[in-house]
Amino acid sequence: MAAVCLVLTTPRLSHPSSSLFFPPCNSTFTSSCKMDDLPPGSRLAIVRSEVAMDSESEESGSTTPTHADTANTETEPFPDAEPFPEYNESECAMLASSIAADKRHEEAWIYALGRAAQQEIRMLHVDPNIIPYFKSDPSHRSQVVLEQLRDLLADPQMRPEIREQFITIINATLQFNLVIFHQSPEFLAPKEVEDAELLLETVLNHVEWMEEMLREQLQTAEQVSYAIEDASLEPTSAYERLCKMATLFAKAMKKPRYLERRLLALYMDMYEEWVHTPFFLLRNRQLVNEQHPSRGRTKLSRRVIIIWDLMNSCIESYGTLTWVTLEIKRQYFAPVMGYLCDSPEIWQHCWDQYQALQNHRHQTTEKDLSRYATI
Repeated sequence: MAAVCLVLTTPRLSHPSSSLFFPPCNSTFTSSCKMDDLPPGSRLAIVRSEVAMDSESEESGSTTPTHADTANTETEPFPDAEPFPEYNESECAMLASSIAADKRHEEAWIYALGRAAQQEIRMLHVDPNIIPYFKSDPSHRSQVVLEQLRDLLADPQMRPEIREQFITIINATLQFNLVIFHQSPEFLAPKEVEDAELLLETVLNHVEWMEEMLREQLQTAEQVSYAIEDASLEPTSAYERLCKMATLFAKAMKKPRYLERRLLALYMDMYEEWVHTPFFLLRNRQLVNEQHPSRGRTKLSRRVIIIWDLMNSCIESYGTLTWVTLEIKRQYFAPVMGYLCDSPEIWQHCWDQYQALQNHRHQTTEKDLSRYATI
């Protein structure tokens, strides 16, 4: 069914029967309210001539316009159009196209402002805090991944604490690449191993903290899912069940964010390109010709693998957490919300609460007045 489009003009009303705010004129009222029965120059005569309420003036079809009608015809954009039509297809089409054009302009402005904010954040907070790297190392894909990381870190929706944490990790990763592959002609020299251990320790501490936090959140989400399931089965009203389920969810769970999951995936790509793949490509060749195994090199190799495994675990936990959150919404919240949209139960409950509150205030006021009256 097409939408109703109202065309507003100057206040010149048509026949009263076409208006929702006035009852239809009957013959008795019309015969007793003729213009000839009114004294000339009276206020009522002027008003009735302006709004054309008299039935004879409309039924006679006189072509002689009054002074007020002439003025309205000159100022109205559509003099022959009904002031309050039920539907005007051409006007609705023009209005719809105008709204669509305004929406496109608004989206363009939002995109432009977002890009400007992103460039400013990158220029002020991201690029100056990331240590420069060798332009020709390691590969073109590595450079692309690092550039994508910088853009993502500069996103205005990225939380500042997450941005700072990943800038620290990225800097340590770049420094590890510099120490291992560019500091000495010998791969994994003793001095390189010592410096690289400190850098990997920084990365490992942050990644272990993220993995532990995500694992705890996943366990909490599973517990909340069981609690919400129990709440959804309670024999109470839909409104009370929704309130209890929402309280359980809001107190314990955190909403997964696409930017954070994307950031984890991009950093894992960077770690693979800058550390994991080139490190073990050289390390495996070195092991073949190594006469005496080095404990420092072995420990460093294991830490490179541990960080890789922890990053995989973080990404898997984040994906599972997202799935659990969506399942809770689909199984428990969506059915209740759909029921409340079609049921007056929620409104009746709110009205009852409002009435109880009003009665309590009224009783309190009466008690105060009676106490003062006895004093």
